[in-house]
Amino acid sequence: MFVQYRPDRDVWAFGVEPAKVKYRLRLARYPALAEYLQDWLQQAPQADLQRPLQLLDIGAGFGRSFVYLGAAGIAEEFNLSGIDIDPERKADVFQGGDWQIKFGNAEEPLAFADNSLDVVICEQLLEHLNHPEKVIQEVHRVLKPQGIFIVGVPTFPEPIAKLRRWSIKRWGLRGSDHIQTYSLKSIRSALAPYFDEDCARGFRVISGGILRGWENYSWWYQFNRWLGRHVPGLCIEVQLIVKPIVKQA
Repeated sequence: MFVQYRPDRDVWAFGVEPAKVKYRLRLARYPALAEYLQDWLQQAPQADLQRPLQLLDIGAGFGRSFVYLGAAGIAEEFNLSGIDIDPERKADVFQGGDWQIKFGNAEEPLAFADNSLDVVICEQLLEHLNHPEKVIQEVHRVLKPQGIFIVGVPTFPEPIAKLRRWSIKRWGLRGSDHIQTYSLKSIRSALAPYFDEDCARGFRVISGGILRGWENYSWWYQFNRWLGRHVPGLCIEVQLIVKPIVKQA
């Protein structure tokens, strides 16, 4: 697992991993994507889905998305693979034998054939890249026409996003590694030439700090999920589910 469980300090966040609170909002994106894929598997015409489905996580990190798919009981539906630029990262991932994470640079062409993947996940990565448009274009290339792209980024309200972009141009990043600054509007604009949006949701307006204790309560988690569905632009991160625009020959 990602950290060693300490019975005297930790609980099992979402029943999946050790944390200080039961419904850690910073992790909410992972049960959310697992829930979406659960529903998608149930609703999609079975004839359209050839098992095992091909799933790629770009910027897989410690394989957290795979762990949550396993907890949701749907990991066996997928051939799970991931890439991460940290050469040591894959050695830290829980090795269950059902997935593989390889070293790779997301800004280089993906080693997958056109129209070969059913699902691509890209969580909290685009903001770190000099050329995020390369990832978006490559995902469009490798996804099947009926495929799904799950992409998440930290966001700011549009006026603050514009101010941050101006500040970065004038003074540089000043200690941050978030090269790109997104608002809900700008991430939608980046995806729009290649994808149609199925849904957008946020998960938290504020988390941790003095409100951390509230993250032990289901009602607070559900309230944040409700808020994120109805006003995702207010949230400090969003997750968009999009599907490829199929270009006519």
